[in-house]
Amino acid sequence: MVRRILTYLAIFAAAIVGIALVLNFAMVILVGGRQVDVPDTRGLSEKDAVDALHRSGLKAERQGTEFSIDCAESLVVMQEPPAGRTVKQGRKVFITLSRGPEFRDVPYCEGKTLRSAEIFLEKAGFTVGTVAVASKRGAYPDQVISTDPSPGSQAVRGSVVNILASSGSPRTRYILPDLKGKHYLPVRLQLERLGMLVRESGSEKDLRSSKSRVLMQEPPPGFIVSRGDTVILSVSSKYGGRIEL
Repeated sequence: MVRRILTYLAIFAAAIVGIALVLNFAMVILVGGRQVDVPDTRGLSEKDAVDALHRSGLKAERQGTEFSIDCAESLVVMQEPPAGRTVKQGRKVFITLSRGPEFRDVPYCEGKTLRSAEIFLEKAGFTVGTVAVASKRGAYPDQVISTDPSPGSQAVRGSVVNILASSGSPRTRYILPDLKGKHYLPVRLQLERLGMLVRESGSEKDLRSSKSRVLMQEPPPGFIVSRGDTVILSVSSKYGGRIEL
């Protein structure tokens, strides 16, 4: 008897819970409206996006525009709520249209140091790409020679700007002549004017004498030298060879 009564009570309780769930669902439908999934309108035109939202029982409202590299102009670039979210039927969905990519003027960087140009380009909204190096007469190392795209041209914000920087002035090369027999002091003066370092071997008296001449040289005649190279001269005031002016 007790077991039967307990069974009846359990059935009655289950029925009460079932009725409550049905009533709750009915209240949701009556009070809150039907639930729908928000469709994805990204990449659609404004008209197509509005139509897609209306078909789902939702309202559309244009929120504004923003620049986008990935989305063409006048197409939906963003929506809120996002696609796939479940919302009440009749709710507004805000859509944002694309203005297309944002174009900016490439800033003038020629003459700046490489680091300054990199900072300048990044502040202007660009990305520094390849940095190539070449020699240029009169330019110091790391000085910007040019950019690609060129200064003043328009490029998409965030795009790459390549830089050509200087490695310094090119080294001028000279073919070392035969200095043997030549007056030492004029030879030394000319070599130093060309930017070469001169080392001598000889007595103090010979090095000071205007009569002293070059006996030997290192590197030998015909050797290619440039600014900063060292030339060694053996000097004597007692020159027994053929005199060369």
